[in-house]
Amino acid sequence: MVKSVSVLDVAREAGVAAGSVSRALNGSKHVSPALRARVTEAARRLGYQPNAQARGLRLGRSNIIGMLVNDMRHPMYASIIAGVEHELSLQGRMLLLADAHGEAAREQAIFDTFQRCALDGAIIGASYHPDVMQAAHYAGNRLPLVLIDRDVEGMDRVCLERRNALRVATRHLLNLGHRRIALITPALDRVPGGERIAGYDDAYRQAGLPAERRYIPRMNSPLQDGGEAMGTLLDLAEPPTALVCLGTRLLSGALRTVRKRGMQVPRDLSVVSIGSTDMMEFANPPLTCLRVDLMSTGRAAARLMLRRLQDPVGFVAERIELESELVVGESCGPPPA
Repeated sequence: MVKSVSVLDVAREAGVAAGSVSRALNGSKHVSPALRARVTEAARRLGYQPNAQARGLRLGRSNIIGMLVNDMRHPMYASIIAGVEHELSLQGRMLLLADAHGEAAREQAIFDTFQRCALDGAIIGASYHPDVMQAAHYAGNRLPLVLIDRDVEGMDRVCLERRNALRVATRHLLNLGHRRIALITPALDRVPGGERIAGYDDAYRQAGLPAERRYIPRMNSPLQDGGEAMGTLLDLAEPPTALVCLGTRLLSGALRTVRKRGMQVPRDLSVVSIGSTDMMEFANPPLTCLRVDLMSTGRAAARLMLRRLQDPVGFVAERIELESELVVGESCGPPPA
């Protein structure tokens, strides 16, 4: 077994006391540039790596950030997680990941565990359960928290702009001649769904047309399969000719139903995905989508957390809003004759 290099080894190599090594490597102002360079060079020669866990315990920190998500298997969430992990790793911190699978009780249990564990902070990724958001609001004073895609006043959060994004997507389809446009999105009675409906309505109103609310089915979770809702829409006397859908299982289920009906995109149904992943570029046909840089979303959340940890006393809640871009693929065309 290879013996790890200790502070004492570095001290002997540099010819200084162990305390001088610690002060030099920890950035103390009470160390001369010459001594710092001498210690740093000795550490480099020996291949010394500081024990981040031990240092964290001495300073009352674990260097571990928890993250609660609802479906880590989905590429959209995977990109956000990757962004968080990348940013934290640059600062020598680790990510503890927990997946609630869209279950309210499990989500609450994970959040409660985060509060009991010796975590430095936690990032809450897109909870759809009001009780968890309320608990997060009250816990924010005890455990540093950052929310992703949930706009809670007084808390650090990274929000995705939705209203204008849906206005742009719906207008794109209206300009192609569509009038019967379906919208499949969860949580219609909460902020995410409400903002998307508002953008949908805006586009119709600006076009001088009545919004088609009968084409907006009620969905409770982004983890639902959208196949049944799509089937109900296609069974209407006047089925939709276009679809705007959250790019999770809702979209994959909806497209599966479309294929089972013998329909083709965009010949029989134009499709816009809310959100994008690299996989969508390889869809057949490539999907038109509202794209947000998901890696940047994760990085922004991690940076908020790091700033909060660096200055817990002078902390003022920050809100970062990221906009979507309509990326035109090959999944939209004029309505069928």
